[in-house]
Amino acid sequence: MSNKKYEELIFPQGFLWGSATSSHQVEGNNKNNHWWAWEQEGGHIADGTVSGVACDQYNRYRDDILLMKELGQQCYRFSIEWSRIEPDNGKFDVKEVEHYRDVLSTLIDNDITPMVTLHHFTNPIWLQKMGSWENPEIIDLFERYTTHVAEQLGDLIPFWNTINEPMIVALIGYLIGIHPPHKRDLLTFAKVAINLLKSHGKSYHAIHKTVKGGKRPSVGIVKSLIAFESMDPNSKRDKLEAERMNQRFNWWFLNGISTGINGEPFGKNEEISFLKDSSDFIGVNYYTRNLIKDGTLNRTPGPLEKNDMGWEIYPEGLYNLLIKLKKYNKPVYITENGICTTQDERRSKFLLKHLEAIYRAIQQGIDIRGYLHWSFMDNFEWAEGFDKRFGLIEINYETLERKPRPSAHLYREIIQKNKITEEMQEKYL
Repeated sequence: MSNKKYEELIFPQGFLWGSATSSHQVEGNNKNNHWWAWEQEGGHIADGTVSGVACDQYNRYRDDILLMKELGQQCYRFSIEWSRIEPDNGKFDVKEVEHYRDVLSTLIDNDITPMVTLHHFTNPIWLQKMGSWENPEIIDLFERYTTHVAEQLGDLIPFWNTINEPMIVALIGYLIGIHPPHKRDLLTFAKVAINLLKSHGKSYHAIHKTVKGGKRPSVGIVKSLIAFESMDPNSKRDKLEAERMNQRFNWWFLNGISTGINGEPFGKNEEISFLKDSSDFIGVNYYTRNLIKDGTLNRTPGPLEKNDMGWEIYPEGLYNLLIKLKKYNKPVYITENGICTTQDERRSKFLLKHLEAIYRAIQQGIDIRGYLHWSFMDNFEWAEGFDKRFGLIEINYETLERKPRPSAHLYREIIQKNKITEEMQEKYL
C-alpha cells in the first residue's frame, strides 16, 4: 500500500490481452524432439526432473481454453511442435495436424485469438542429427515445415511467430552451452545466428505465399530484448560495451529483417533478397537487464529486487527498449513478460509496473497493440525444470490440478476494464 497519488492508465481500444506458453513446456510427452532426448541423458536439469507429461495440455487443452475464457483472456500464444508435425524427415503426421486444428478451432469458438509460434526451442531428433541450426539445409527444411503448416492450418491462424527468441537459441545452445547441443564456440554461434535469420525470412514469405483468401495473416518474429547497461554510469568504457551488446543481441536480427542486410558482427553486410521487410510486427519478450562492469558482462547481479531466477526486476528497461523500436515502424506485441516467483503478490506488482512502462511507451507514440503474459500456467522451465513458477495458473504436478492465482483475477479485471485503475495501483504498488 502506498500514499502516492495514482492516475488510471487506459489502454488503446482493441488492445489485445492474453498469455503464452510453448509446446514442450506444457503439452507433455514430446518424445520426438532433441530436448526430450537430452533430458533422458540425466544431469542436465537443475531440479533433477524431466519434462515427462509436463502440464498434460496436449490432452487437457479444452479445459485450459475454457479457463482462459473464464479469466477474460482474448489471445493465446502457443507453439506447434515441429517434431509432432514432421516426426521423420519429409513425413508429415495427419493426426497431429488434426490435433492442432482442433486446438485452434476450440480457441476461436471461445473468442480467443490464436497466435502460433512455429519454432520454440525444440527440433525434431532427425533434424538435430543433421546438425540443426549449424547446417544451412535447415533454411529450406524450415521453409518446408512452415509451408505444410500454412497449407493445413493457415485458415485458422491470424497471427504467426516464425521463431521464438532466435538470438537466445544461438546464445545458450551454441555459445554459453546450457541448452542442447551444449556447445561453446563463437564461430558456430555466428553461423547459427545467420541461419536463424535466413530461416525467418524464408518462413515469412512461405506463409504469405501459401495462405490465400480472407484476411491477410500477420507474421512476425519473437525477439528477446535485454536491457544492457553500464553498472557505472560514468564509465565510458562500460557504456560503450553495453551499446555493443545491445547492438549484437537486441538490434542485429531486427536490423536484418528490416533492411535485408546481414550486417556485422555476424555477417559481412551482404544483401539477402528475401530478408528485407520480412516482418509485419515485432514480438517482444522482456524480463530483465544485464550489467556491464570492467568491459564485460557482470556475473554478480545488480542491486535491484530479483525474481526466483536471480534476474533483476527492471520495468524501466522495457520502456527504454520499446522507445528504441520506433525506428522499425512496425506494430509491437509484448509476446512474453512475467516473473518467476512463489509469492504471488510480487506477480501482481510486477504486472502493474511493466504495464505502466508499456502505457508510457504508447503515450510516446510506440504502436503497441497487445500484451501476452508469460505464462498462462506453471510449466517445465527448460534447464531449470519444474521448480521455477511463472504461471498465472498454479499447477499441482502430482495431480495436474489447475488453480488460478490471485494475479490471474487481477489480470482479468485489467482486461475487462482495458485499464489499470487507481485502486489497483494503491493496493499492489
